[in-house]
Amino acid sequence: MKNYNVMYILEIYHIYKGMNCQEKCEFYQYKCDYYQFFVKLILILASLASLSYLVSDYQLNGNTILPTLIPRTSILIPMFLYIVLEPKLKSYKWKTFLNYLLLNMIVLATIWSVYHLEIKTHFSEGATIMNFIFLICCLSARPCFGAMGYGLFFAEILVSHQFNHYENLDVILSLNVPCFAAIMLVHCILNLGEFERYLTSKKLEHALITDPLTTVYNRHRMNQLIKDNQIISEEEMISIIMLDIDYFKMVNDTYGHYVGDEVLHYLGRTLMKEIPESGTVIRFGGEEFLIIMLGCPPEDAYKKIEEIRKKIAAAKDTSVEFHISAGVVKYNGDFVKSVKAADHALYHAKETGRNRVYWNREF
Repeated sequence: MKNYNVMYILEIYHIYKGMNCQEKCEFYQYKCDYYQFFVKLILILASLASLSYLVSDYQLNGNTILPTLIPRTSILIPMFLYIVLEPKLKSYKWKTFLNYLLLNMIVLATIWSVYHLEIKTHFSEGATIMNFIFLICCLSARPCFGAMGYGLFFAEILVSHQFNHYENLDVILSLNVPCFAAIMLVHCILNLGEFERYLTSKKLEHALITDPLTTVYNRHRMNQLIKDNQIISEEEMISIIMLDIDYFKMVNDTYGHYVGDEVLHYLGRTLMKEIPESGTVIRFGGEEFLIIMLGCPPEDAYKKIEEIRKKIAAAKDTSVEFHISAGVVKYNGDFVKSVKAADHALYHAKETGRNRVYWNREF
């Protein structure tokens, strides 16, 4: 179990601050996806629960609810719109905006109802209760969004004072300002806690799709690419390369499996370094590696793999000298057939002398 202390929290904060905008967006999307159902449920229940204040309106207005009936029930319109629109939104930004919009509509419906009450001093309790819903909304939001939501909340109170004339405005503010400070502090702390969970999740996810020996992706990543249709592209050129180590069994038999593992590790590290970021390197099995190069014509892929082949053949920093063979084909829209064609091209490279790259132009 981790030892949570100030230094550890600061370490997590520094990691968070070091992330770029895209990485932060991915984190907040992850956070929103995780908590959004819970937040949505609470907001809908809070909207429905606000109707129960008709009972206190009845008590404060001399045994009648007619003046506040429309203001109280008006929350049903934004609530139903929220129920319809929320599932259609994918971005955490729009979902968060919708969450705080419904929350502030509850506030506005309450303020409208208070306008029709003979006794307005009890608004201080109602406004304070809203802080619990703000706390719930912060679970799926960025801290800055929470601060903006609170800013709108206080603006609504101050503007409504112009016509509601709260006799205890100072009490309302003195109750809610400390709540705002406390909830924003809790928001920031929860955000870091969620960020740590996100990092752990990403590490586990990476471990599941990464080969520990070679540090390249494993076949789980290949299946993921196929499932998510990340390989299919009608516009850009894609090349498929199958590559393996020549006489690898001889390396294992002569020098032992430890040296064989070092060779595999060296090759994996080299491929990760040399293949562009748009490419994906996968350990296909044993000493075989599959490389998917997006936006790369087969002639360019051939040149790149030939360059890598020469570097490995001339390398002096390996446990034992070794060389590779590779087959290159153009992706034809069928992943299985393209991989088989690349494998046949690799077989041709081996049959015609090894330590070479063969590009099958006919596929």
